[in-house]
Amino acid sequence: MKKFLFLTLILPFSLFAQKDMPAAEITSAVVSPGVYRFFVDNRVSVLVQTGDDGVLVVDAAYAQTAEKLKEAIQNISDKPVKYLINTHLHGDHTGGNSIIGKNAIIIAHTSVREFLSKDQVRGEIITPAPPAHSRPGITIEGKMTLEFNEETIEILHLQGGHTTGDLVVYFPKAKVVHVGDLLFAGYFPYVDVSNGGNPLTYLKNQQWIIDNYPDDLIFIGGHGPALNKNELKKYHKSIAETVEIVAKAKSEGMSNEQMKEMRILKNWESFGSFFITEDRWIDALVPYL
Repeated sequence: MKKFLFLTLILPFSLFAQKDMPAAEITSAVVSPGVYRFFVDNRVSVLVQTGDDGVLVVDAAYAQTAEKLKEAIQNISDKPVKYLINTHLHGDHTGGNSIIGKNAIIIAHTSVREFLSKDQVRGEIITPAPPAHSRPGITIEGKMTLEFNEETIEILHLQGGHTTGDLVVYFPKAKVVHVGDLLFAGYFPYVDVSNGGNPLTYLKNQQWIIDNYPDDLIFIGGHGPALNKNELKKYHKSIAETVEIVAKAKSEGMSNEQMKEMRILKNWESFGSFFITEDRWIDALVPYL
């Protein structure tokens, strides 16, 4: 008999599962006037924009932390959340939709609505689809703009990097851009190939961000600290170097296990301190090189 469990829709294989999520710490910092970066459980970045029109939120973090996140948002604004933008489908970014987006307009890529509209089956465990109000009411392909709080917000779809439906949310006036999980600042990235991701496209899309957004922005990724443009360039160069090293090792006939045994990525040991280790990054890259 299959087991029906009401679980949080999080990253595959419960990579970010927490034993005591309601106790998770939520910190906040002002990144620009009226724009805040909340950091949930020292793991997930949430952007909050406030103003006369109300509140706009980029990503909702986990289901288990949604009530606490809602309270944190209410501490900086007594206005309602009018818009919630999901940068992609993973549950550490959409899990809080049912609370944060309850009375809001949710905007995301089509893949997010599709994902949140069906049960998720993993072996004998079935995670039922979240309530209908948790799903995007507006889905986009390509680009859209949103006039809100005296800001022309640009929402852009960059396909096939982290997932098939990655969105980048740009606040030109505030000089802030949320790039979702196209940035795991200081860590090896997680690329969800089962949902349309590709590690080489990931690097390509990250380079596109570097080339096409102004130099004076603050870049907020889904995980890790916010970066300036020079820091983002340095991070991107490091990840690109790891790709070159693995590609060279493969061209020389080395197996995945030999690469791991020799620790060919040991110079980036700190990048493996989140959950994508050196070994997992090698395994992610090799099929695409």
